[in-house]
Amino acid sequence: MQFGHGMVTWSSKRQAIVVLSSTESEYIGLTHVLKEILWVRQFLGKLISKFTMPTKLLSDNQGAITLAKNNKFHAQSKHIDIRYHFIREAIIAKLTEVTYMPTIDNIANIFTKVLAVPKFNRF
Repeated sequence: MQFGHGMVTWSSKRQAIVVLSSTESEYIGLTHVLKEILWVRQFLGKLISKFTMPTKLLSDNQGAITLAKNNKFHAQSKHIDIRYHFIREAIIAKLTEVTYMPTIDNIANIFTKVLAVPKFNRF
């Protein structure tokens, strides 16, 4: 997470569950990131001032974004543990807004994927 031009927090965590799709994995990852975002919002809100705008959460998985934004895929997602649907409540409460970032522009890929030299140098 960035605040101004500096990183505030960073973590890496292996998911301890088995998932059935990359969308499900990304959705669970978004929920973990959201928990960190809400903690930082609360912490900085006490130091500086309360946040009035939703914090932007970027994802390169459009299926996970769609799943987070509405419940129309209930049949395909009913097996996902309810604790991961917390992200929907945060979107409704305007604490976060999940938006699409194309994979080609996703700087986080430097940590998660094997990149060709030109793409590595770009990031």
